[in-house]
Amino acid sequence: MEAALSHYRILEQIGQGGMGVVYRAHDEHLDCDVALKVLPAGKLADDAARKRFRKEALALSKLNHPNIAVVHDFDTQDGNDFLVEELIPGLSLNEMLLSAPLPEREIIHLGSQLAEGLEAAHHHGIMHCDLKPSNIRVTPDARLKILDFGLAKVLHSDATAGTDATASVTETQQVIGTLPYMAPEQLLNQKLDARTDIWAAGCVLYEMATGQRPFLGSGPALTDSILHQPPVPPSRLNRKLNPGLEAIVLKCLEKDPELRYASARDMAVDFRRLASGPPTIRVEQLRRRVPTRNIVLLSALVAVLILASIVVLRFIRRPSSGRVPQSAQVAPSLAVLPFVDMSPGKDQEYFSDGLAEELLNALTKIPELRVTARTSSFRLKNADLRTIGEKLNVATVLEGSVRKQGNRVRITAQLIKVSDGFHLWSETYDRDLTDIFAVQEEIARSVAGSLKVTLLGAKAASSQVTTSEAYTSYLHGRYFSRPFTKERLEEAVRYYQEAIGLDPGYAPAWAGLSQVRSTQAGLAYIPSREGFRKARQEAERALALNPNLAEAHAALGSIKRTHDWDWAGADASYRRALVLEPGNSGIVQDAVAMASTLGRWDDALRLAHRAVELDPLRPGTHQILGTVELYMGRLDEAAAALQKTLELNREQPFVHMGLGLVYLAKSRPQDALAEAGQDQHPIFRLQGLALAYHALGRKQESDQALAELMTKYRADGAFQIAEVYAFRGEADRAFEWLERAYVQRDGGLSQMKGDLLLKNIEHDSRYAALLKKLRLPLN
Repeated sequence: MEAALSHYRILEQIGQGGMGVVYRAHDEHLDCDVALKVLPAGKLADDAARKRFRKEALALSKLNHPNIAVVHDFDTQDGNDFLVEELIPGLSLNEMLLSAPLPEREIIHLGSQLAEGLEAAHHHGIMHCDLKPSNIRVTPDARLKILDFGLAKVLHSDATAGTDATASVTETQQVIGTLPYMAPEQLLNQKLDARTDIWAAGCVLYEMATGQRPFLGSGPALTDSILHQPPVPPSRLNRKLNPGLEAIVLKCLEKDPELRYASARDMAVDFRRLASGPPTIRVEQLRRRVPTRNIVLLSALVAVLILASIVVLRFIRRPSSGRVPQSAQVAPSLAVLPFVDMSPGKDQEYFSDGLAEELLNALTKIPELRVTARTSSFRLKNADLRTIGEKLNVATVLEGSVRKQGNRVRITAQLIKVSDGFHLWSETYDRDLTDIFAVQEEIARSVAGSLKVTLLGAKAASSQVTTSEAYTSYLHGRYFSRPFTKERLEEAVRYYQEAIGLDPGYAPAWAGLSQVRSTQAGLAYIPSREGFRKARQEAERALALNPNLAEAHAALGSIKRTHDWDWAGADASYRRALVLEPGNSGIVQDAVAMASTLGRWDDALRLAHRAVELDPLRPGTHQILGTVELYMGRLDEAAAALQKTLELNREQPFVHMGLGLVYLAKSRPQDALAEAGQDQHPIFRLQGLALAYHALGRKQESDQALAELMTKYRADGAFQIAEVYAFRGEADRAFEWLERAYVQRDGGLSQMKGDLLLKNIEHDSRYAALLKKLRLPLN
């Protein structure tokens, strides 16, 4: 394949299938990346066929819907027919389904978007005819996109030379589609309409719910199953499945088109009804691992409170006459406060905090509920409701207390409206711990009865169960993992290792340890190469234990980004993590860093604001927003975000250095010097001093600070040293240290795009050569 087609510069191959080879390419006219699909040779036999295809592409380009991939262009060059489409980040649905069925809430969220996308296309008279998981992508913010609308029909009809331009699918006698997803009328060469796509949507939904296709086999046997055999009810393969969702799937898979949904709009209506109504919750027996009573009780009660909180969402949606923050009126919003330890010895704080945190983590997985992250909600432990509502911009608060004495425990939980203090729901559980599983079932059934929801089976949705000792150590590790001071991170490592020693199979502890190691290595607290090596082993161990652990995917993504420079691999890890936990502010921050690395500044800024929205009182969210603003040249906004960071935590590393860079960019070197001397991390303090002294014309002092930086951080600060030389205009020395950074695999190189300190050397040919060696985009 040529390096360019028309004004599209080909960067890399990203896919291949029956519709051709797909490349990531750069549109030199619009200065943006696109997906360039080169059709198989001979698919379009002549100019008449190309004319028909161009007409279809023009119709597709007029589709403007958030759930349909945008078509930009169609052209031919040197015998290569190619289509240019929107480049969609994220994973294909096919990739998402490799390991297991999707969670029910995710199916409903994505299924609703699938129906809406089909509805929009059908409204314009465009059918897909080849809908399947590989033609569906999900973006990091859980937006579903349908690809290749109408292409199958055009390509198949044009594959028959001499076919008239107005010939119908039946007239060409071409069987269109991919066999496992083809409707009976497709196999029988009968007339196709919008209901054919609805059948394929049913096949896709079935696979999302069960992890397998509705009709198995191949060749004639598969064809016979589609034509004559009913699919196995999805609930037999996935006992957790909501009956309402199963009904939607089976209605799509009616063999007679007259019995299916008459339109995608009807299917979308059913999805919206399912999403807004009270869900069916299944409660099954927990995995019996002989855990201690406290932690098993914690898992059981988390499940109970999740059940209650999900159901009361319908109350949250009701309008209130009281004052509620503006954005809190847009979507249901909730802050989970730490539960108060009411035990006589006041020695159950980790248990009570852990109960609240596990509940919070589970609630973040509900797409339609905005849950404030732990750091922000736990900061307001003793605040009044009005303050909580205003600072966190939420409409409701979940709070509670725990009192444990001997073999008895009392747990109280209540959901409260911020505007007027009205209790939407409350319950007290006063139980004996002798038979925890019986207690669990009793509590779950009593909550289900009071909230009038259907309870099927007996399993509480919980996080992975471990021993109380291991869980306590794990909570200690999380506590010490922020802020990023050297001493706190060392304590976090010690506690995570302690948790793993007590329970080697506890995946969250492995993921937490990996994240802390990466942070230590990235901040030069430990030798970077060895630190990242251990971090990789720990992240991979976490994923081996739990492939759907979002924090483990994020931890591996950080290693791939900052140490391996495997941008595609890192991007995929972050996107998978975001699909699993779109409301996790830490993972959103990781995605900001990834977008910044690739120079996708609009994406980075959008995600940074999302991180602040999710965790408004966490210093790191404001810091990363300020850093993005700085790299984008938005100096006033950067200064405001970094000042907010210092208000929340004056010891946050790099913040004073960041403010110093703002002042350097504003030609205020004296202010930059004052900030640099206050940074809590010595590497950034020395770097900032070297920069500020140079800007003030105090060369000797700049040289002294740079010399100390080189003496102390030659092995782990090569990138920072290079930045100083670049800022001082010493290009040769700058590239010498950039090469050292490359050899040392310095994580700082992942921050080259937009780095203000490298502006003096950006036009040097060696700069472009280094970006190419790093496989980073030049623009």
